[in-house]
Amino acid sequence: MTSKDNLVARARTAVVRRLDPVAARRTATLAERRTNGIEATPEVATALDATAALAVRDLAQRIRSGDLDVHHQAALAQLVEAYLSEHPAESLPHGVAQAVASSFEGLWQPVGEPVNEPPPFIRDVIRDQFHRLYYHVSKRTWKDTWYRGVRTYKCPTDMWIYMELIDQLEPGLVIETGTYRGGSALYIADRLETIGAGNVVTVDVNEPPNPPQHPRLTYFTGSSTDPTIVEKIAAMIPEGSPVLVILDSDHSRDHVAAELEAYAPLVPVGSYLIVEDTNVNGHPAAPDFGPGPMEAMWDFMATDPGFEVDARCERYFLTQNPSGYLKRVR
Repeated sequence: MTSKDNLVARARTAVVRRLDPVAARRTATLAERRTNGIEATPEVATALDATAALAVRDLAQRIRSGDLDVHHQAALAQLVEAYLSEHPAESLPHGVAQAVASSFEGLWQPVGEPVNEPPPFIRDVIRDQFHRLYYHVSKRTWKDTWYRGVRTYKCPTDMWIYMELIDQLEPGLVIETGTYRGGSALYIADRLETIGAGNVVTVDVNEPPNPPQHPRLTYFTGSSTDPTIVEKIAAMIPEGSPVLVILDSDHSRDHVAAELEAYAPLVPVGSYLIVEDTNVNGHPAAPDFGPGPMEAMWDFMATDPGFEVDARCERYFLTQNPSGYLKRVR
C-alpha cells in the first residue's frame, strides 16, 4: 500500500471501529489479507469501500441529528479529508462519493444567529478544501480577478486586508516585489490617494506591458534582491514613516529568504511585512510545489524575533498568505 492508501485506511478504520466493532474486525481482516497479497482483488477493495460508505453515511446522519460527540466528529473529519485530499473524484465508488459529499455537507450545520464557530478540526477541513477549490480552479478565480480593467493575481479577501492595513498605517511607502501587470500596485496607489498619504514602488525582473500610471506609483525593473534596487527603494522611505512590504515575486524558498533578508530591516516597529503565497507546497494548496514562501518564512521567524504573525489578518478564513502577515513588534 502507498502512504496515501495507509492514510485513508487508518482514517477509515478509526471511523468504523467507533461505529461497529464487528464491521471493524471484518475490515481489519480484509485489509490485512489485501496487504499480504492474499486477496488483492477488486472485490476486497469494493468490500472495504462499501463498509466505509456505510460508516460515513451513519456519521452524516448522526451529525444532522446532533448525536455525535467530539471524537466521532474528529474521526469523520479525518476520513473526509483523507478521501477528498487523496482520491481523485472519478476513482471513488458511487456509494463512497455520495457518503463523503453528504458527510462533508453535514460537518457543520449552523442554525440561528449568533452562531459559534465549528470545532477547529472541522473548521480546518472546510476551510482547506474550499481553499484548494479556489486555488486550483484558478482560471475562474484568482486568475480572473481584475482591478480597474487590469488583471490582478490576488485573492479579494487579501486585497481587503491590504486596504485595512493601509488605512491603519498610513504608510509613507508601500514596497511590492512582483509587479505582473501592475493591477495590485494600481489598487494600492488608489488607496494611498484616498487617504492622502504615501507612495508605492513595485519591482519586477520583467517590465509589464502597458503598465497603469498613477502619480503615487513608481516602477523598477530588475531583481528585487539586487542591492542597487534595494538601496534605491530604501532611499524612498520618508524618515520616521510606517512602511508596508509585500513580497510576491519568485516564490522559491531561497529567493523569498533573500527578500526577507533585504527588506525586513526596512520595516519599523508597528509596520508589516507580508509574505505572499505561503499557501503553496501543501499549505494547503499545490502540494507538489516544493519548498517555497512558507518554508522561507519559517526559517526567517526562527532567527528574527522582531516579527509576529498577525492572525487577525486571516479572519476571513480564505487567504493565499496563511501565517504570512508579519508585524514588527520589536
